[in-house]
Amino acid sequence: MQKKYHSVLCGFALCICAVALAVLCACAVQNTGSTPQPGTQPATQPPTQDPIAEQLEKMTLTEKVGQLVTAGFDGYEVDEDLNRLITRKGIGGVILFSDNIESAPQLTALTNQIKQAAQDGIPVLIGMDEEGGSVSRLPEDVLSMPPAYTVAQNGGPDACYEGGKNIARQLTAFGLQTGFSPVLDIWSNPDNTVIGNRAYGTDAQSVASCGIAAMNGVLDGGGIPVVKHFPGHGDTDTDSHYDLPVVTKTKRQLYKSELIPFKQAISQGAPAVMVSHILCSELDEEYPASLSKTLVQGLLRNEMGFDGVVFTDDLTMGAITESYSLEQACVLAVNAGCDMLLVCHEYDNVYTVLEALETAAESGKISMQRIDEAVARILRLKSDYTVTSDFISLPNVTALNSATQVFWDEKR
Repeated sequence: MQKKYHSVLCGFALCICAVALAVLCACAVQNTGSTPQPGTQPATQPPTQDPIAEQLEKMTLTEKVGQLVTAGFDGYEVDEDLNRLITRKGIGGVILFSDNIESAPQLTALTNQIKQAAQDGIPVLIGMDEEGGSVSRLPEDVLSMPPAYTVAQNGGPDACYEGGKNIARQLTAFGLQTGFSPVLDIWSNPDNTVIGNRAYGTDAQSVASCGIAAMNGVLDGGGIPVVKHFPGHGDTDTDSHYDLPVVTKTKRQLYKSELIPFKQAISQGAPAVMVSHILCSELDEEYPASLSKTLVQGLLRNEMGFDGVVFTDDLTMGAITESYSLEQACVLAVNAGCDMLLVCHEYDNVYTVLEALETAAESGKISMQRIDEAVARILRLKSDYTVTSDFISLPNVTALNSATQVFWDEKR
């Protein structure tokens, strides 16, 4: 009897266990939704890495240093040296001058050769000084724009917007991304020969309104504006191509005049600024703006809030070479906060700068943080404005010239 009773109890217990197990299984099935059970963690997607940071991690020091340099060269086609600078040194940009250009078909072939050399690497930023008027590098068979001052005086901001847009269309038709313009200098010194009618006016407000209109036109035309020459080259009587201009205005005076167009351009999203080789003696009595941490990192970035790409003017200009070696100048410029250095003449100069920058990075004279910061800005600029190595076709020069001629007819 006792054994029989024990068997009944065991059977009853087994039934209870089976029912409990079934209930638990049912609950588990019902709880496969989004609500996590106590003691469990909800499934999360791994964080997506910034593609620029990811690209930066894969780059060698040589490739990073290369991105900091925009190089000029001699000739009408990509030669062995330029090909090596692009394929092995990874230079970030190429700047063209009149000596590189003889016709529309030749310019088209040249830009395609540059793009071809960069097929396996980072696309090259290709540019030229294209402001209209006396500063034009377009082929002779392409009609250039009138000077900025003429456009502004005769048509105001609307005409300047159209002018900037037209210049961008001309450049992009030939596979270039920037004309290193517009000029935001104020033509306040009648003895100034280097700026003159390249400026949009003789006072801060007219330069700001017309220059920023031109900047927006460049953007809408598919180009990359590079506003220049920070902090203002208009109130000088010395040409920085040959010697160092000196500006004696205080910071307060600069904020009331020269800095107004740049401050407004920054507030409206200027992607790039070119810093000039002028000495602002009241702000930094030792270094020209392009080499001055006080002017670039302090004034332009920290005070005025600019976080885009900073270009130097050409480091082979007399304002620099009369007082500094290229090895000194390039290191000072990067440490000052400049991202992309223009080295416009002679292959030897380009190689000198590349070697000096790499050596400085290896020795700690330039920190890797500063190198990475500059390269990241350059890569983001290229990404944001779709700089590619895609080939281009010969543009319709007749159509380009017709558009420019209409502009001349209507706005002069």
